[in-house]
Amino acid sequence: MEQDTSGTVTPIQPSSKLHQIFYNDHGLRAGWRLLIYFAMIIALFASALLLTKRLARSAPRGAQLPPIAQAVAQLISELVIFLILLLLAWIMSRIEHQKMGVYGLPLQRQAFSRFIQGYFIWGFLPLAVLLAILRIFHVFFFGYFSLAGLQILGWGLLWFCVFLLVGFSEEYLFRGYFLYTLSDGIGFWPAAIIQAILFARVHMGNGGETRIGIIATAFFALFAAATLWRTGNLWLAVGAHAGWDWGQSYFFGVNDSGFQAPGHLLNPHVGAGPDWLTGGTVGPEGSVVTLILWVLMTVIFLVAYRKRSEPALMIVQNQKY
Repeated sequence: MEQDTSGTVTPIQPSSKLHQIFYNDHGLRAGWRLLIYFAMIIALFASALLLTKRLARSAPRGAQLPPIAQAVAQLISELVIFLILLLLAWIMSRIEHQKMGVYGLPLQRQAFSRFIQGYFIWGFLPLAVLLAILRIFHVFFFGYFSLAGLQILGWGLLWFCVFLLVGFSEEYLFRGYFLYTLSDGIGFWPAAIIQAILFARVHMGNGGETRIGIIATAFFALFAAATLWRTGNLWLAVGAHAGWDWGQSYFFGVNDSGFQAPGHLLNPHVGAGPDWLTGGTVGPEGSVVTLILWVLMTVIFLVAYRKRSEPALMIVQNQKY
């Protein structure tokens, strides 16, 4: 009840049912925000796909880009994807009256150190340990250098840039605005499980994947979500993602989803053994050792980072910073 200056008491009118369908105490409901977000994603990526098809038609039939041009094309593709995701996040931040940092990539002093920590300690190093374990079992051999001179620097830098953008684009797509908003609707860990399933489902489109590899991919997604839960942002996850991929495709030269990238530093080979152990033609991500490793990494990270840095993603739902 309310009382005006004349002393008349008037009842407060309840919100309309239509208003309740679209809004809650935080503003526009999470489901509607995700609907807007994915509608824009579909529209923009459909336009990009149409443009790509038209460019492909204008190219000579049967023409194949040289290896370095393929890597540059992948670099440009990942850059475009990430820029599109940033644009969409900016649009949603205007709608929600938030700053973009709340979606996982705040510009803060700890960003670079978190990235470096993720790149080497949680990305490149675990891969090296994994391959060392496979070597102990005599099912993997590091081989010899396949590059020399300036090729080492050139290809290394190019693949670093490619997988840096892969880390940014994939982490921001699955564990940026999407995870932030979904967790607002159903809670962080249920949302984290859903994004892990979707992350694995998307990777099923890679021709060389296996069942073990897909399950392992889902557990990497949960590991990345755990780093977000503890650190409050995606910088460490981006570093771990980029460091692992760069180590696989360039430094150690192993297959990734059945594909060996050109311009790899080492020229390894797989020894005799069951595919569930060696990973087969898929690469180390198809090994059960990788699955065990990423489960252990998630547990170790949650134990090692007991104190969550503020503001964590699920705490800032109603904050404007």
